[in-house]
Amino acid sequence: MEERFPTQPIGLILGRVGLVAILAGLLVAAWNGQIVIVTVLGLALAAAGSARLWSRFSLAGVNCRRLLSEQRAFPGEQIELKLELYNRKLLPLPWVQVYDELPLGFSADILPTAENCPGAGFLSKAAALLWYSKVSWKIRLSCPRRGYYKLGPTRIVSGDIFGFYPRSATMPLPDHIIVYPKIFALSQLGIPSLYPLGNTRAEKRIFEDPIYVTGVRDYNPHDSLRRIHWKATARQQSLQVKVFEPTTTLEVAIFLAVDSFKHDGTHDHHFEHGISLAASIAKYVIDKGNPAGLFVNTRLADSGQPARVLPGSTSHQLVIILEALAKVTPTPSGSVVEFLNRERSHLPWGTTMVFIVYELSESLNVLFTNLREAGYKLVICQVDKPIMTEAQDTTGARHIPDIPALQ
Repeated sequence: MEERFPTQPIGLILGRVGLVAILAGLLVAAWNGQIVIVTVLGLALAAAGSARLWSRFSLAGVNCRRLLSEQRAFPGEQIELKLELYNRKLLPLPWVQVYDELPLGFSADILPTAENCPGAGFLSKAAALLWYSKVSWKIRLSCPRRGYYKLGPTRIVSGDIFGFYPRSATMPLPDHIIVYPKIFALSQLGIPSLYPLGNTRAEKRIFEDPIYVTGVRDYNPHDSLRRIHWKATARQQSLQVKVFEPTTTLEVAIFLAVDSFKHDGTHDHHFEHGISLAASIAKYVIDKGNPAGLFVNTRLADSGQPARVLPGSTSHQLVIILEALAKVTPTPSGSVVEFLNRERSHLPWGTTMVFIVYELSESLNVLFTNLREAGYKLVICQVDKPIMTEAQDTTGARHIPDIPALQ
């Protein structure tokens, strides 16, 4: 980057040693009465001194501002970026170059940096500024894929009229662009009936409220032992279970198991598919007026912490979930089993847990069994992974095929 943002004089003769040598030569020529040489060396010293002084004050009063039409977008949408450069002093700038650091892939005008910064590039612009004037540039950024993208810093390079003494300054100008994951209808994602999100096409999803008991009925093998009504069983001399009052309340917690995905560069589309699946399910649940939350054992791009959004159904809940998913990275914060054991205390009994995984491990199978026994409703979605018959029987996982648009 040093050659792109130079701060040293151009040519050895314009450096401190070179100027001292010119001054020494001028004194020797003056001592010997060499008027022509004295004149030439004097003009060279005067030009170098003026250029050095001009360069010293060239960046004083110079400010830069970056403006974004939007900071949030979906993949494929465009954002307008505007760079404004101000010169708030009497001294003009015969030349000035601006290098704004931006993510690669957002525009063809963004060039890769010479540093070891994968994914980072710079936007280069040049102009001349008179006194108390400004110049601006506009560029259209196309958001290629989901993610959290940092912008900045911005570097400004200018100097004297000859370009002998360039100077550079760095302005942080911290900014970011959030690109949400793609959202699809559940039918597009290849999800069959998502019990207990609803196993019919009815508009209202009817569930049972464990607080209000309305009667009893005969026991069947699919009933949980927690529902057995022992007094009624003793009276009837056969197992009886409680019948609860129907309710439309449904609380969904979506868990994305980051550590179940492979991150070797060849399966990245599976991970993005899982993120889009989480976003699509969250939108489906919230659109039905039910609370939805998100839990991801990841290291978020901005904070490095796992994603934890408690279930809610407010108008901003979906935006909060989408922003969290945009910041999800493939780096796990730890095992999803340990993560869930820490977070399940925040979820009420009867919460519907939706798990999005790639590979089903033995620890996950044990976890799912324990959760079912604890009274939680489970929906397990396995992203683009063939389901073996035995696994299908033990976990009830649903195979979610790939969507070409996500690859």
